[in-house]
Amino acid sequence: MKVAEGRTADGLAGQLVEARAFLLKAAARLPADRWSEGPSPAYSPVGWHLGHVAAMQARWLLPRDPVAERFGTFFDPVQTAKPTRAELPSADELRAFLGQVLDRARERLRTAPPPGIPGLPPDFLVRHVAQHELQHGEHVQVIAALLERRLQRGAVVAEVCEPDRIEFGGGVHVVLGNDDASEAYDNERPQQPVHVPPFWIDGSPATVSDFAEFVDAGGYREKTFWTEEGWSWREAKAVTEPLCWADGAPEHHPVSCLSWFEADAYARFREARLPSEAEWEAARRAGLPGCGQVWEWTSSWFEPYPGFHPYPYDGYSTPWFGTHKVLRGGSWATHPRLRRPSFRNWYEPGFREIPAGVRCAGGL
Repeated sequence: MKVAEGRTADGLAGQLVEARAFLLKAAARLPADRWSEGPSPAYSPVGWHLGHVAAMQARWLLPRDPVAERFGTFFDPVQTAKPTRAELPSADELRAFLGQVLDRARERLRTAPPPGIPGLPPDFLVRHVAQHELQHGEHVQVIAALLERRLQRGAVVAEVCEPDRIEFGGGVHVVLGNDDASEAYDNERPQQPVHVPPFWIDGSPATVSDFAEFVDAGGYREKTFWTEEGWSWREAKAVTEPLCWADGAPEHHPVSCLSWFEADAYARFREARLPSEAEWEAARRAGLPGCGQVWEWTSSWFEPYPGFHPYPYDGYSTPWFGTHKVLRGGSWATHPRLRRPSFRNWYEPGFREIPAGVRCAGGL
């Protein structure tokens, strides 16, 4: 059986298997007897993520199969509030649920065309489900790192020496986004040709040592480095240093666990600014080094590209437009498939329980 662009059912099933291996390896970073623990109110426990992945795979790829109703609506994020998500089935039940759903999904792909979404390629939904699982594999690793107080130390540091900064003196023409409708999320489309005026960008994310200069210089006490909203956030939260700062990441590691407010204040301390989404993607497509260690905050609000059309359902990206800031590049916990230049991550500007850092930029 063939699907769009010559992709076979076996190949699609292989993406599901790859995603499951990534998820289970991530879950193994935390003992199963801790799968019901959450590091903070912002996160669901590891076990809930595992059940949610299986429930969503069943919902999308096994229509009308009763396996999707095994735990009712418990693993539906709309129906189950975070404070009640720790009331989990056992670890063995979760593993069995994951295995049963994957086996049935693979069998379905061997015997029938993959379920589809009108207007999208026939293989989109399977690939979307696989990417959804990869994203939850990242969440699971972050949760484990938070619970074990090692989130600041997660980045894998490249041995090569990067340039201090990279200049694009003549500006650059770039096509933002992704035209592969089988792979791209709705917020990556449609592609947008843009001209980016001349700019420079750091050759690597700021290190712990770099950010320590800001901390030691009183950056958290000096209002001039902060936006008004950022300063109000800092005061309300009594923030005096990055999250997990005391956990002792090596000085040459990228600084992590920064909110957008902190990243922006650091850039101002450097007499610079955060790169826009367009600048970051243009630099990435030109070979920007050092990506994939920590997510990198941009100056841009998460907004739809002109001509945006929501899929596979209205609420995937739309509810977050205008209230969240965009991060780019991926982290040590991100699967390589999700480190593509067009991939957009987004969080509220005050959120910092993530492997997120900062790379400065400026005009020329």
